[in-house]
Amino acid sequence: VMYITKNTPVQLQKLLWVAVLVAIFLALNTEAFAKAWVDETTPINSTTTQLVKDAKVTLKTDKPFSQVRVANSDIADVVILTNKSFYITGKSRGKTNVLLYDEDSRLMDMVEIDVGYDMSGLKKSLFQTFPKERIEVRKLANRIYLSGNVSTGTVYKQAEKIAQAYAGKSVTNGLVVRDSHQVMLEVRFVEASRNAIKELGLGLMVQQAGQFSFFSGVGAMGGSPAATALLHDTLGPNNIDVRIEALEEKGVIRTLATPNLISMSGESASFLAGGEFPIPISGRNGEIAIEFRQFGVGLSFTPTVLDDGVINLKVKPEVSQLDPTNSVRVGGVEVPSLTIRRADTTVELRNSQSFAIAGLLQNTQTNKSAQVPWLGDVPVLGTLFRSTRYNNKETELVIIVTPKLVKPASDISQLSTPLDDQMMPSEMEFFLNGNMDGHEAAKRIGGSSNTKTAAAGGLAASYGHVLQ
Repeated sequence: VMYITKNTPVQLQKLLWVAVLVAIFLALNTEAFAKAWVDETTPINSTTTQLVKDAKVTLKTDKPFSQVRVANSDIADVVILTNKSFYITGKSRGKTNVLLYDEDSRLMDMVEIDVGYDMSGLKKSLFQTFPKERIEVRKLANRIYLSGNVSTGTVYKQAEKIAQAYAGKSVTNGLVVRDSHQVMLEVRFVEASRNAIKELGLGLMVQQAGQFSFFSGVGAMGGSPAATALLHDTLGPNNIDVRIEALEEKGVIRTLATPNLISMSGESASFLAGGEFPIPISGRNGEIAIEFRQFGVGLSFTPTVLDDGVINLKVKPEVSQLDPTNSVRVGGVEVPSLTIRRADTTVELRNSQSFAIAGLLQNTQTNKSAQVPWLGDVPVLGTLFRSTRYNNKETELVIIVTPKLVKPASDISQLSTPLDDQMMPSEMEFFLNGNMDGHEAAKRIGGSSNTKTAAAGGLAASYGHVLQ
């Protein structure tokens, strides 16, 4: 420590006073810098303001500010009104900050902005629409979540639509219908196929003493020539065989599938009766992987029971089959294509009402011609050495859908199948009468499902099918 006395030189006194002033100045500025640093990182006051998109809110401060800055202008926008007030407009959902600075560019306040969904407006709309329902609205992971119990499926769907008007697709519907309904869907797939084949040809065979034979014309394609010959004769010792062959076929094929499915109101169910076929696909490191595709008779539906027993039904039936004629060879593997007939529709029906989907047509025509080389190209006479086959196939698919409201059976005897009361026939019934089932009363645990049928024999039942 150095003291300034009267004996201290004048120049040294001046230097010492300068040093003291510099030290005082540095101490004061260091405190100011530290305070400024604290102000930049720790705001004096911090608040949170929530608003919805395109909404405006006006904020006021106790102290005047000179600058206002928005951290993310894509979420919110700020307009200054006075040196103590400004308003904020929500532009898109998200969070950002509004910073307020004083005249010395020091941070004096910070406002956290949360632009989200109009939760209060949604709650008010739901309460006004369904005043007797208990519906809770919460914000969960930037989505709107609906929870609670509602009385009908109509309330379930309408509440979801109202929420989507506020949040679009960012809605999770967790509502539960108190009086839940079960819907059984009866579907019949009927495919009518008409097939017409016409064929005309002439065959000529010359055989001499079993040493040499000659045959012209190919006759009927896919059949025995003798079986389809309209004119067959042998002329002279050389066994000249002349056949005029003609074939005409007509057929109608009817296939029927009747899947039954049961689902809760608002839930989906699916059905597939068919199979899968492999398809090679490109894998890692040039390897070939196998992926399976489904085909057959498929059905998926989603029922929703509305007021007064009306059933809103989203149904998607599909019938597909392999088509080897349009196959593609990939990596040495023959991959067949699929012929698909599919429908996707939404209808509203009452209990046990039906609707049909028809007009799914498919028409295939095939013409084949075979002839003897060179002779079949001769004008006029070449007809005698040709055989022509014409095939026309028409297919129409009809789908009949019937929804029914059902309840679980309380007694197992109400559920019967064709085999519950079946009895094996005796030798006399089988060999002499040709009966496939016996006529004695069936005995099984729980009693017969159909006493009248069991006593008389037979295969009648309330569930299942019998082919005869």
